[in-house]
Amino acid sequence: MTNPRRDLPRIGLLLLVCVGIGCNLQSQPDCVMPPCPLPVAITLNATSAAGGPVPGLTLTLSGAASGSGQCTGGASATSCFVPGAPGTYNLQLTAAGFQEKTLSVVVPGSTPQCGCASVETQQVSVVLTPR
Repeated sequence: MTNPRRDLPRIGLLLLVCVGIGCNLQSQPDCVMPPCPLPVAITLNATSAAGGPVPGLTLTLSGAASGSGQCTGGASATSCFVPGAPGTYNLQLTAAGFQEKTLSVVVPGSTPQCGCASVETQQVSVVLTPR
């Protein structure tokens, strides 16, 4: 026959270990966000109604992202690349000698709680009219 008093320290230690482990168990692991580059949300190609690229084109954003920047002129069109997460982007295109153009683009995708955003890159083509 075992002595119940002699087993108390073992039962107490076992209880402490079980409580300690139980308090630290989580139903989901900790989220460690990886370094995530922003995906390209929008690629925009702008041409002049007279033909060719639009020199000095500035793209101003609001909505899912904000800011402005110069677009890159090529041989046949001017290209703008907008990095960002899913959402609605309001674009304002301006260039000296051209009528201003505004448009809204919805970029579908997902932003997981623990991970990197992914988007369906939207291809947009616009024609700007000279003044």
